[in-house]
Amino acid sequence: MSHRRRIRLSERDAMEGGIRCPNCGSYTSFVDILATERCRGVLSGECELRLSLDLVVEHDTEPIDVDADG
Repeated sequence: MSHRRRIRLSERDAMEGGIRCPNCGSYTSFVDILATERCRGVLSGECELRLSLDLVVEHDTEPIDVDADG
């Protein structure tokens, strides 16, 4: 049974375009996380952690209507 844990990352963990894996410490780009759900440490066998990203959008005024088709 897989279990999920959310980790709030700090500025120290973030790098331009990616993060440091909370398990093995390797740098992984956001694009790699979206495409593979894994960090770069999986290539060397050092990490079996699965990663995913949640996007949180907050807006202080009225809601924005977003048209996905452009």
